[in-house]
Amino acid sequence: MFEKIPVNADHIIAVRAAGVLTDADYQDFLPELEQLIEREGPISAYVDMQDFKRWEAKAAWDDLKFGIAHDIDFDRIAVVGNSKWQQWMVKVSNIFFTADMRYFPVEEKQEAMDWLQEGREDEAAREEEKPFRPYSHILLATDFSPHAELAARRALEMVDKYGAKLSIVHVLDNMILYDGFIEPVVIDQVSLYQELETSSRQLLDKLVDRMGVQDRAEVHLLGGSPRDELLRFAGEKEVDLIVLGSHGRRGLDRLLGSVAAGITNRADCDVLAVHLKQT
Repeated sequence: MFEKIPVNADHIIAVRAAGVLTDADYQDFLPELEQLIEREGPISAYVDMQDFKRWEAKAAWDDLKFGIAHDIDFDRIAVVGNSKWQQWMVKVSNIFFTADMRYFPVEEKQEAMDWLQEGREDEAAREEEKPFRPYSHILLATDFSPHAELAARRALEMVDKYGAKLSIVHVLDNMILYDGFIEPVVIDQVSLYQELETSSRQLLDKLVDRMGVQDRAEVHLLGGSPRDELLRFAGEKEVDLIVLGSHGRRGLDRLLGSVAAGITNRADCDVLAVHLKQT
């Protein structure tokens, strides 16, 4: 069942999930949650799972459907629990969804709530009016897809217009699985990763040649989570515009393409998501 936990913040909803969650639990709870989202805009959630056992099959489907439909309606989600599989679940969810999710052990309940409060304070600070300045450092994020090719043309257009510095970045996603929901197991041999790295560098060189920016672009090959690494790079290098490709679909394609949505939602600078029209 779901049990609401009183909190003194309009933008935060706190719930305790206990026992086995059923379809009926979701049918009772989700309408209220949707009303809160409609009233408050993007919200944060505190989820206490220390007494949670499992989902029934229909309830798990309800949870996934709601997550896909309201992916961008959540700012931060703090999951408080007491098991390794809950911690693993949060790590996997961060791959597919744009909301910033973190796991907190039971003894860090207050830290979880403080983190949710900080999210709104950070958002308020970002929304303060700043003087308009032309773009000075543009980041082109590429995955070498047709969407990225179109994004490259748009990025070059913006670089020429503003006389901005250009950084071209590709993130080589670390391929890690979790064995038994506990320990990470690297499934690629070092030689395979090196081969992928070499191939990526060659593709970056070809992109630079096609764009004709050999003398005015910095090229970076990073490793890790594409969303997190691109956001980190943009923050450290004082990027003021990120240009990337996005197919803009919904449903499962929207879920699997959430890197673009996650960057758009979380970046401290402007983001230009270039859409490739589907034929």
